[in-house]
Amino acid sequence: MRALIAACLHAVLLAPVPAAAQSPGEALVQRGKALSQLHCARCHVVTPENRMTGISSTPSFMIMVSALEDWHDRFATFLARRPHPAHLRFENEPPRPQDSPATLAEVILTQDDLEAILAYAERLAAASR
Repeated sequence: MRALIAACLHAVLLAPVPAAAQSPGEALVQRGKALSQLHCARCHVVTPENRMTGISSTPSFMIMVSALEDWHDRFATFLARRPHPAHLRFENEPPRPQDSPATLAEVILTQDDLEAILAYAERLAAASR
């Protein structure tokens, strides 16, 4: 019986926290992580789980937040940094030209998406210290 109770307590303590129970800041970080995994992981390593799928010449999120002093600025302005404008744009911006190279499917982000990705990067930076 004690083993059953211990197993139940273990399962409850290790269960993921439902989104409704998360703080607004934690929910933003988790949304940023999900967006990063969905869009950024096509080129970057964003979590240990995708460490074998990034492009080798593309810096990982952990390298950027731990090795670059200007990492926050780079994340905040990544939409303007090459090669991102070729396949990313903000919602409400004009579509990319039809003659753009079709190397990747276009990603359309909102300002809220950018804030979520920044929150995730800030969490990674804090964890690397």
